[in-house]
Amino acid sequence: MQQGRYVVVAEKASVARAIRRALAELRVDAVVTSVRGHLLDADLPRGYGWNQAEPLAIIRLRSLETRVVDQESYEKLKQLFAEDRTLVIATDNDSEGELIGYEILMVYRAVRGDDAPFRRMRFNSISRNELIASWRSLEEGLKWSWVEKARYRQHFDLLTGASFTRLLTISTRRKRWVRLVSWGSCQIPCLNFVVEREKEIASFKPRKYWYIKAAFETVSGEKFNARTESFWSREEVSAVWNTVSHAREGEVREYIARSEAIPRPLPTRTDEMLIDLTRITGLSAQRLLGIMEDLYAEGYLSYPRTDTNRYGPGFDFSVSVRAVLDAGIVGQSREMVPRPRNGKLDDGAHPPIYPTSAYSGGGLPRTVWEYAARRFYANAFMEDAEATRQKALITISGVIFKAEGSYISSPGFYEVFSYFRPRDNRLPSLGRGEKLKVVAIDLIEEETKPPPRLSEADLLRLMERHGIGTDATRAVYPALILERGYAKRVRGVFHPTPLGLSLIESLSAADRSLATPETRRMVDENMERIERGAMSYEEALERSARRYEQLLITCKERIEDIAARLAQAVQPEEGTRDFVKPTAKKAASTYKNNRRSYQKRRR
Repeated sequence: MQQGRYVVVAEKASVARAIRRALAELRVDAVVTSVRGHLLDADLPRGYGWNQAEPLAIIRLRSLETRVVDQESYEKLKQLFAEDRTLVIATDNDSEGELIGYEILMVYRAVRGDDAPFRRMRFNSISRNELIASWRSLEEGLKWSWVEKARYRQHFDLLTGASFTRLLTISTRRKRWVRLVSWGSCQIPCLNFVVEREKEIASFKPRKYWYIKAAFETVSGEKFNARTESFWSREEVSAVWNTVSHAREGEVREYIARSEAIPRPLPTRTDEMLIDLTRITGLSAQRLLGIMEDLYAEGYLSYPRTDTNRYGPGFDFSVSVRAVLDAGIVGQSREMVPRPRNGKLDDGAHPPIYPTSAYSGGGLPRTVWEYAARRFYANAFMEDAEATRQKALITISGVIFKAEGSYISSPGFYEVFSYFRPRDNRLPSLGRGEKLKVVAIDLIEEETKPPPRLSEADLLRLMERHGIGTDATRAVYPALILERGYAKRVRGVFHPTPLGLSLIESLSAADRSLATPETRRMVDENMERIERGAMSYEEALERSARRYEQLLITCKERIEDIAARLAQAVQPEEGTRDFVKPTAKKAASTYKNNRRSYQKRRR
């Protein structure tokens, strides 16, 4: 990078501080500052306020206004850009960060002119070495496909969220129900998963079954249990019970013990880390992602929003290994040659999540950081584990009893990454023809169980599997349906409220596509096409908005029934009002509400 005078704009104050330190070492004449997330945002034009425009008119809009959402940062940048300095954009290295960089560029060129030069600084951690290397390889221009991808999602969510939310809310108000009914193309499919599971549970009809359980003892005194197959007829199991109930000896018909490898974990993606951490901590993915982002901003983790689970050929493992060792997680390894088990996913923007320096604090941040550090070390420097699976068939009076066991025969990576290590359930080593003492024998009656309700980890998996949201946004939606009063969490699992159940049922009665994931998946596929250069922003917005316009028309045709269902689901107490007439900004869309939460995480 040639010497000159620069103004460097980061996305977060903590990142700006790290850049400032690195550039001071290089003796660069630079003013380093930061914004607080998005400077600008899309909004509905004038004349499209709450009581000014019909929902169909909103979804047919293609021209939106841009408004300043961070006036303080906006004015600060205008003053800085008045100086004769070249802009260097140092926002986060993802599509949302690229859009924020574009907003910064718009302000810069409004002050300095359309031909004013600028550079882009890219990094995936704020370690000194990476920031210095990033400065020495500044890029010209932005990744415009990322900008268009983010703009498409922003504008689509605004148009659809504003139109559907307005239709549902105004219609329910006519039923003397005074609550804002928020709609979003991601939150509704997320809620639908919860409702569908609840309906499965409600419609489940338990069925009785029986089996016979026996406790055996070997000659050496080792005890274990075995059982017959399940019987669906009381008469059939009774006949077998009469055959074996008085027996005092069994014989080993077959015993097999096989070893199998348990692969060490892949490099860490956002979705997998959040799924695991929600299980480990019991906390929401939204809160955990915020902690991951704080650890990144403070220099302890690499960029935490990634869909990559493989390391590139030039990845430097030494800094992360030193972080793990300095934190005292493992002792000094005999061999420090990395041998990562790589996956197949690469989002083209970021490496997997890895530790960048040792974290010495405690509490929840320590739990989050340590998970990433242990997984990194287990992946790159530990061996696969080995389990021994056992199977035994024992006969009593000709009736077959089956026993299964397993144990970890070689711990491998579990020595470091033991979060989900399976418990040992070891059978004794048996020989074919060996005689066993029957210690106890019982006839057991049970019922089939309905499927369990969904945990947050289950919801995150379902959203990823069905293409709902991105690795950067999925954590929002489970929290959002709780916030909206569409679901509640009881002992770690999600239950739909009457309002949430009624919302999904009424939308589904109009058109299943309003609730299921398939239609929203089209939006995420369009974002991928824009990123590949296979579709323009304009074409993607036109196609997806037209598809949702048809759904809006269908919804409007059934709106009286939908509104009646919603009003019946939750009746406010006499004399209360929980609805305040929203402004166009406040009630425009679920996306707007999502975005406030999302912006807080990016600060």
